[in-house]
Amino acid sequence: MNSFTKFFSSTFLRLALLLLINIAIIFCCDYFGYAYIYFLACLLFALISIFFLANREERDSYKVTVFLAMFVLPLWAIGYGIALKDRKGSKKIKKEWSDIIYRNRKSVFQSNETMANLKAINTQAYKTCNYLVDTVGMPCFQNASVKYYSFGEAYFKDLVDEIKNAQNYVLLECYKIVPGKLWTELFDTLRLKAREGVSVKLVYDDAVCTKFISREDFLKMQNHGIETVPFNRYKAFAGGFVNCRNYKRLTVIDGKVGFFGGFNVDDEYVQNIELTNATKDCGIKIMGEAVKNLIVMFFEDYQFASKKVINLQDYFADSQPVKTKDWILPYSTNPVSLDHTNKNILLSLINNAKDNISIVTTYLALDDELKNALIVNAKSGIKVRLIFSSEKVANKIKTLSRSYFYDLIKEGIEVYEYKGGKMTTRLIMIDNNSALISTNNLDSQNTYKHFNAGVYLYGDSVILMYNDIREIVNGSQLVTIKDMQKRKLGQKISASWSKFMALFR
Repeated sequence: MNSFTKFFSSTFLRLALLLLINIAIIFCCDYFGYAYIYFLACLLFALISIFFLANREERDSYKVTVFLAMFVLPLWAIGYGIALKDRKGSKKIKKEWSDIIYRNRKSVFQSNETMANLKAINTQAYKTCNYLVDTVGMPCFQNASVKYYSFGEAYFKDLVDEIKNAQNYVLLECYKIVPGKLWTELFDTLRLKAREGVSVKLVYDDAVCTKFISREDFLKMQNHGIETVPFNRYKAFAGGFVNCRNYKRLTVIDGKVGFFGGFNVDDEYVQNIELTNATKDCGIKIMGEAVKNLIVMFFEDYQFASKKVINLQDYFADSQPVKTKDWILPYSTNPVSLDHTNKNILLSLINNAKDNISIVTTYLALDDELKNALIVNAKSGIKVRLIFSSEKVANKIKTLSRSYFYDLIKEGIEVYEYKGGKMTTRLIMIDNNSALISTNNLDSQNTYKHFNAGVYLYGDSVILMYNDIREIVNGSQLVTIKDMQKRKLGQKISASWSKFMALFR
């Protein structure tokens, strides 16, 4: 679908038209002397809206925006309220997701012994894991085998090597695929394995991937034995839910090996690091029982997109037990659920910290609850560090992120800007013993609107992530109060406007 069609079917255009119609009604009422009737109607709409908004599971900013707009622009407010509600999907979509999640997540079980062992060692890590187990319905696994990657070069080398050894199946989920050397190598490997009789399934985000590879080319891949399934296919005038994107990047091979991280299938992540400063991100390789969670995550999206029912037991494999001092919990979230899991897991991590918090993110759009949680911990004596990627970032993202710096720095939070090149790492570390690798940025749109995933880890392997964060900080510049005070008036106004507009996303 071309950009012209997307624009004319966009929620933005619909709201703009409603705004113009509402303004026209105001002028007409004023011209014919019925302005008082219009404003009485606005007051009535505002009072009625209280009954609809009070018990809604929505952000306070959404409720306040709709309520206040009802006083002046009720037609626009109704359209805005419907548009944001539509992001959660229709009743049909919600039921479909509910059925898929119920069917799939009863295939995996939480071991009471695993949770008891974690509780005995670290109560804070136990509380975070217990929240995730209870909310997302995916189990935590002990004695996980984990390999951490701080750059894409080694990640994709191991990924291709493991695919070459596949005997039964390969499952891939991609947010972004860009034609180049990496995609050519990966596609050739998948094509050859499919020819050998290995089942290959590829779920790709339709709106993002089709910017680089046409839908026709994805269909042609099936001639090579690769089953391609577009996730949440974009359709004109289909409502706001089609704008919910799938940020997951994962691979499962034979149910024994899994890969997860933020790396896209794009040459920018694998070019020679020393010469070209390849885009920095992070990922992990998982071996053992925890791969089951990745299988569940993949097939939830696959079943929603393909409308097929899959027996997950056919894809689970027996794993060789390993002895490590690690706990791991891969999980996924969706905008259909009423549980704000992405935000709540961040709050759980932050509020359970005892010594230090380190957050690496691509951009910021903090709501008051997350912002206050960071500030309260900093004032409580916990060292809080926030590392933001500032190079090769769009100006509007940089402006929005920096709009929060002053308030954070003055409360004792250390804020850094990474200067080592482009970085898309999303990594959180708590007390140097637990970490979260996720696809979720610290912004309201990503937290509430899209399909995301993460891997929570506790144990010895977290030292690898600690070393990575230390390297990131060494390649970053500390932002000070003086730096923020030196900003020009235009920059301050732009920052305030960006922060205000973020409330409506």
